Amino acid sequence: MSGKFYLPGCSFAELRPQVSLPMFIGIMYGPIAGFVCGGFGDMFGYYISGKGLLFAPHWSFANGLMGLIPGLACYLGTRLIDSIVSFVKLLVLLLLASSLPFAFATTFEVWLGHLPFHDAVFLFFLPICITDTLWTFTLIPFLMYSFRLLTVRIEMRIILTIYYLLMLTAMATWFSSFLITMGNEMQVELLYTLGTVTLLVLIIGLAVSAFLSKKITAPVINLTDVARRVEGGDYSSAEELQDIIDRPDELGIMAKVFSGMIQSVKKREQDLQRRLTTLRIEIDRKKQSAELKKITGSDYFKMLKQKASNLRRQATGGDRKDSV
Repeated sequence: MSGKFYLPGCSFAELRPQVSLPMFIGIMYGPIAGFVCGGFGDMFGYYISGKGLLFAPHWSFANGLMGLIPGLACYLGTRLIDSIVSFVKLLVLLLLASSLPFAFATTFEVWLGHLPFHDAVFLFFLPICITDTLWTFTLIPFLMYSFRLLTVRIEMRIILTIYYLLMLTAMATWFSSFLITMGNEMQVELLYTLGTVTLLVLIIGLAVSAFLSKKITAPVINLTDVARRVEGGDYSSAEELQDIIDRPDELGIMAKVFSGMIQSVKKREQDLQRRLTTLRIEIDRKKQSAELKKITGSDYFKMLKQKASNLRRQATGGDRKDSV
């Protein structure tokens, strides 16, 4: 379906959003599955277009690597995205998958003598790398969220909001330039130079936004972790809030108030424990007195007491007789 839409100046590479599929398959099922989906999928595409399975084996191999590299996510702990750190690792894998395999295939084209270096860069590598990166950066997080591989917590909400605003800006810039070029109003080299600059600005913007988002959300996450441990009775974790308390902003105020609440709860619980201990002692004494009263008030105890009294009288009377 996408074979009808080629990139400007590049009659070999299509405008193909489906590049996200082998990458996502790799993330879901591992690097081998990603390689098979990318490599054999590319070969099958050549076959149904009438070019044959082995039309461009080095490009099929590159497409296989495109699915294999994101499959390494399962070994890097980024298959489940639940933090900014794991999200950044995923983006690095996607960037490598969109660039390294096609750098290899383009270099192979130059080595075979099919293209001069200049044309290989501007008519093969840059068009493919820029377009594939934008497609995968846009579609992969959405696919992972749809399959519950992306957990949206507070830090992920912030980074994803900034992320898609940046992606929207980059995509709008790139495709507007793309449309202008189709009208022959811009040179192809200038288009892909602009695309490269757009991609670099996007990557720098994502790096800065990830850093700032982490800096903003880290205290909130720390407060949440401390609250969870305090709920379990671990009041010593309140010492970890000192770095946040030193902040001059609202988070520092909140951490200070929360630390005071923890100390109050700790003191209150200690007082309750002391009172409970005292109450238990009093209850035990009352219980012992009640049991003793119950025992001494029984008919059997009275009978024993009467027998003991009779024995004492008998013994006293016998001693008097002996003395007489």
